[in-house]
Amino acid sequence: MTTPSTVHGQYPRVYLVRHGTTEWSQNGRHTGLTDIPLLPIGLEQAELLSSRIFENPHQNMVHIDNITLVLVSPLKRAQQTYDQLRTGGITKHLHEGTQPSCFTRTQARTSSLLTEWDYGDYEGVTTKEILKTRPTWSLFGDNAPNGETVEQVAARADAIIELIHNYQRGVDSHGNEVKSLKMPFTELEIKDNASKGERQQQEKQFGVDDGNSAAQSKTVVTIPEEKGRRDVLVVAHGHFLRVFAARWLKEDGLHGKNLVLDTASVSVLGYEHTLEERVIKVWNQSNHLWK
Repeated sequence: MTTPSTVHGQYPRVYLVRHGTTEWSQNGRHTGLTDIPLLPIGLEQAELLSSRIFENPHQNMVHIDNITLVLVSPLKRAQQTYDQLRTGGITKHLHEGTQPSCFTRTQARTSSLLTEWDYGDYEGVTTKEILKTRPTWSLFGDNAPNGETVEQVAARADAIIELIHNYQRGVDSHGNEVKSLKMPFTELEIKDNASKGERQQQEKQFGVDDGNSAAQSKTVVTIPEEKGRRDVLVVAHGHFLRVFAARWLKEDGLHGKNLVLDTASVSVLGYEHTLEERVIKVWNQSNHLWK
């Protein structure tokens, strides 16, 4: 078996992208499951991320041709951000008369495990407003009433990390060589801000239980047979990705409070020495947004 760790002496990477700016993120309101779109400036940020990083052959941070798996939150703001990266890359390669190997070979999967922290009663509320009644409150230390705890968010992150780790090693959690992996699955309640949260859509990812073989195939992540790094792109949300990075380092999810993440930023996780030693290589890179 040839694992990515033996290819050109390089270990695979995990690229984390936080979605672009929304009205609520701009106003500092906690945005969990409320499904609001990007602002025009958020779309522009995603375009800059695409053109200045993902499509830029002169940078050495993101190796687009090595990306073989993309995992995206089902919420609009993350989907729109990924769409800008995807169409930007396609436009670039079509202009050059070549096919973007990243986008022709890449498996794109959506999982509700990648959604933002559920803020419960603090959904849509700013930290400033919360501190008026709870002066010492912090999300990581105190959580949100009727919302998720940091441990619950960490559990979701752990499920995705296990998938990525097994995918990049080419083995399952028991060390057995595998050709495919089953995507983590959960149900999701999406609140649509367009109707002020009155409409709630129960969304079951991938249609696992509906007997539809085409839908069921979307739960499977195939391990590439060809040699090469198996880099993974994750497009999701600020607080979730902060907890994700902490768990990647095998730290408590609370450690995420020290990892600030800007909108439309890109971060790079990876390995050092072995595929069991996980590290952060780049964090919160947002220079591409400067004008």
